[in-house]
Amino acid sequence: MATALQQAQLGRTFIGRIPTDSDLVEEIERFCGEAGVQAAWVTVVGAVQRAAFAYYNQTTLQYKEMSSARHHEISGFVGNISLRDGRPSLHAHSTFADINGECVAGHLLKGCVVWVAEVEIRELTGVELVRQRDERTGLALW
Repeated sequence: MATALQQAQLGRTFIGRIPTDSDLVEEIERFCGEAGVQAAWVTVVGAVQRAAFAYYNQTTLQYKEMSSARHHEISGFVGNISLRDGRPSLHAHSTFADINGECVAGHLLKGCVVWVAEVEIRELTGVELVRQRDERTGLALW
């Protein structure tokens, strides 16, 4: 399979804070739906009261879901918005560091409870990113 890249243009940029006690994933997806954002690059700086993440096992083609109820700094966060089932869907990977600097990381899941989250959403236009199941990987990809 050849590499398939599309050229995108920058659209609107949104920047702001997600309220304390909110679900990080749900709030980003809700905002994008209300703002009509269908494709975007997303970054977050902040901290969570609870982290929820997963590891995708390439052999079994299943996610192992994990969580940590300890308070964590968000020490890394990279993600994108695309359409899944006709709605904006966040795909992000994040690293969370605890008070001792020990980290957990993985595919971000709903259930991350915000303490502080400063978010930047950079809309991409001129592209159509629609997630569909890929038979080989078992993942919803564009």
